[in-house]
Amino acid sequence: MKYLLVLIVLIIAYNVWRKQRIDDKRSGDQQRPAPPRTPRIPQEIVPCARCGLMLPRSEALQQGELHFCSVEHQRQGPA
Repeated sequence: MKYLLVLIVLIIAYNVWRKQRIDDKRSGDQQRPAPPRTPRIPQEIVPCARCGLMLPRSEALQQGELHFCSVEHQRQGPA
């Protein structure tokens, strides 16, 4: 009889805990709205002087008027 009572208490405690977790998840979704998405600003695309790979100017390595995709290509120079 004692074990049955302990089992019932554990089942009730588990169900209360589970219900509270589900409620917390639901309320957490409602409290934190998704951050507003800002549109990306278009970037100028430039070719690598060595291999011709097109990449954004902000990611390219510039040497004078030439742009390169990597340090290795910059070291090797234009094709």
